[in-house]
Amino acid sequence: MFVIFENREAVELRVEYINNFKQSGNIYKGKVKRIVPAMNAAFVDIGEDREAFLPLKDIEKICPSIQVGKSILVQIKRAAINTKGAKLTCKITLPGKYIVLLPTTKQVSISSKIENKKLKEEIKELLEPFNKEGYGFIIRTSAEHAQPEGIIEDFISLKNLWEKIQKQASMKKMPSLIYEEKDKIFSILRDYAGEISKIITDDIKLYKELKKHIKTHFPDKNISIELYRNKNASLYSSYQIDRIIGKVLNPYVWLKSGGYLVIEETEALVTIDVNSGKHCKHQSLEDTAYHTNLEAAKEIAKHMRLRDLGGIIVIDFIDMKSEERKEALKEFLKEEVKKDKRPVKIKDFTSLGLLELTRKKLEESLIKQLSDICRTCKGRGYTKNYQLLLFEIEKRIEELKPFAKLSIKIHPSLEEIMKEFLKSLQLEEYVELKYDINLSIDKYSIERLA
Repeated sequence: MFVIFENREAVELRVEYINNFKQSGNIYKGKVKRIVPAMNAAFVDIGEDREAFLPLKDIEKICPSIQVGKSILVQIKRAAINTKGAKLTCKITLPGKYIVLLPTTKQVSISSKIENKKLKEEIKELLEPFNKEGYGFIIRTSAEHAQPEGIIEDFISLKNLWEKIQKQASMKKMPSLIYEEKDKIFSILRDYAGEISKIITDDIKLYKELKKHIKTHFPDKNISIELYRNKNASLYSSYQIDRIIGKVLNPYVWLKSGGYLVIEETEALVTIDVNSGKHCKHQSLEDTAYHTNLEAAKEIAKHMRLRDLGGIIVIDFIDMKSEERKEALKEFLKEEVKKDKRPVKIKDFTSLGLLELTRKKLEESLIKQLSDICRTCKGRGYTKNYQLLLFEIEKRIEELKPFAKLSIKIHPSLEEIMKEFLKSLQLEEYVELKYDINLSIDKYSIERLA
């Protein structure tokens, strides 16, 4: 488990379970199993439990002669989630410190966070000879403060990696894993190298690996590494990681003004509802709505990172009549999400006053990585109430008449309610109650004994 702190506040939490294979970023030599024109997709066997999904639009320019049964080099764009297989792409990306190499396309783009136009052109000119060789690039924000030699070294390193991947692909059978992304801590270092000042770990093996990795790959960065040795309190306790996890798992986020957010994830999208709550410090309802929405926008940007929310996100801000304030709110949110390493695209307010945005999704959200679906409600968030349960039991009893004795098995928390219910039906002498702690609270069984 890795936590990133900024100004002593946790902004990202990443989880990596031992022996739990993570797919995102991995490159495979896959076997094309099916091509489904109606879905505009192909399904590829990559050697995992489920076939992976490859959009045909990703295939046309790079490998137009795709055929069922043939091999294809693909990369996991989004890991398998729930019942959905992994999403693939033929547009291979190899991230480095300063650039992301695109070896299968000549596309060149540059981070929008680099605002210096002259510097943009200088970096593009520096990489132009390699672009003519057929390599594409995404120039990362970290390149803004890099020396030209460092950017060239980064390219050569990624080019060598790509040549190694191609060699491995030519030698291995299909389906095969060709390239595996490093542990998350190393991708964190790659993404945050210029911003990290200190790393603390209680794992001696990881401590040694990090020292070696930083010395090799980031010798110019002033990153200190500390081995945590406090025997009186674990690193987990000292940095109150349990409270951070509790915050992630709680759908409610309270604002300082007295308002609050409700964050709910569904199969298709994430919904965020903004409520004013006790906030009533301003003279008009419009002012209250605007200031609550600004505070909410700041927290929403934080929680998208902290919870690793991805895909389609719909925000129901408090209604405002002013179009100018709606636009100001949208611009404020755009500024807040600039701190996010994941691409966030903010759309317009809909006719119903909802703000739509998307955030790149690489794997399951943090809440899904940290929790299991409730065995009682199956993830719905509710169960039958006891009134309905008693109604069903009453109807079932009527169906079993005539009888001399019944056995009814229920969850122990329903004992008192059930006794009162049987007494109201004058059946307490004819029913034997049994209790099963493993039985769901909205389940029961009835058996005729005589």
